[in-house]
Amino acid sequence: MIFRKHNGGQVTTLQGRVEACEKYFAAKNIAATCEGFGEFKNAENYWASEEANDWMEAQIWFKRVSMGARGRRSPITMEPDLEYVISPSSESPFDKLYELRNDDEKVLEIISHVRSQLDVSFAQQLADRLKFLVDVAKEEHPDEVAILPESLRNFVSFLQFQANLNYPDVVLSPSKNIRVQWRTAPNRHFAVEFLTTGEAQFVIFSPDPKHPERTIRLSGLASVDSLMETVQPHGVLTWSSR
Repeated sequence: MIFRKHNGGQVTTLQGRVEACEKYFAAKNIAATCEGFGEFKNAENYWASEEANDWMEAQIWFKRVSMGARGRRSPITMEPDLEYVISPSSESPFDKLYELRNDDEKVLEIISHVRSQLDVSFAQQLADRLKFLVDVAKEEHPDEVAILPESLRNFVSFLQFQANLNYPDVVLSPSKNIRVQWRTAPNRHFAVEFLTTGEAQFVIFSPDPKHPERTIRLSGLASVDSLMETVQPHGVLTWSSR
């Protein structure tokens, strides 16, 4: 849905409530955030009296369904006229909860998502473990966040694309990041700490392919979405997946 004003003209792709919403948003918000739009300084004067009903409906409708929006000068004319775009975007449950919750509430929402929607065989077991970690952390430090929600979110996102992994040991790092490990022997060990930056620190102990009695020890940093591609050459899937 698009509302553009160039030299006094208006173009809308939809009518009715959508148009009213766009006018409402432009009148009430653009004036407060953009320079050079004197005609919007008094939002109420922008509206004709017969549009009062649309005004009220627009406010209600806007709060319910508007997503991302941005204001800018026209890239074509570079004139100080209004080109404003309101584009509903598809948001995941994670995106919405991150805007509305504090950190502990975000963590509990993610755990609920794991329990009800994560498509891995150990989803219930993992949700129980995460809730246990939250309870223990809050008992020890009630005024601090239990788990950094971005770390937990990155871990869950990782699992969504690695459905064949075995259930790992799950603990918290001192910095309250999620740390997991798959270990079946001293020389078969794969540990990952999920950072809030979208990266993962990993440690691998694996048999040396040319000298099986020896152990290769590796550590590194990779983006979460390239983690498995990075570590696969070292055989971690032979003991961490089904």
